[in-house]
Amino acid sequence: MPLDPASLKTKMSNTPVEKSVMDLIDLFHKYTKPDDKIDKQGLLKMLKENFPNFLKACDKRGKDFLAHIFEDEDKNKDKKIEFSEFLSVLGVIATDYHDHSHGAPLCSGGGQ
Repeated sequence: MPLDPASLKTKMSNTPVEKSVMDLIDLFHKYTKPDDKIDKQGLLKMLKENFPNFLKACDKRGKDFLAHIFEDEDKNKDKKIEFSEFLSVLGVIATDYHDHSHGAPLCSGGGQ
């Protein structure tokens, strides 16, 4: 039987990195359907609500990140994003932010 989210977070969040992982799980669950997957509408909503600066940078660069990210990261093509695919979406964004920390403009690489 799965632990309730609050109990799991208390039990597993001893370090800042563990807390960050639990926060990612909470973010995923905020947008999932009962099947523990995110549909396209939910993913786009999550990105717009949580990554507005990134999306604004993509718009300024003429890259329609939102138009392609769902299809690119729905690896099993079931029209839903499961947790591992969600992490892949975040990986694309995190890689871009990492490149930005080294001087590249935001939205200059990754899954665009």
